[in-house]
Amino acid sequence: MIDKKDKYLRIFANIPEKIRAEDVIAVIDDKPFTWNTATIEIKNDSELGKKILIQLEKLGIL
Repeated sequence: MIDKKDKYLRIFANIPEKIRAEDVIAVIDDKPFTWNTATIEIKNDSELGKKILIQLEKLGIL
């Protein structure tokens, strides 16, 4: 079974660069995260990254 982080990274790899940099995919604690900024948090296994993955799962992105 693929975990949330791996699933996210597979999706991220297929997103065009312009969308990665501009589109906000999550708002955590009133802070917006684009694909690029979310990826930094997720790759670093930060608490914020975990919250982002949970939110993306709730939104049906993962």
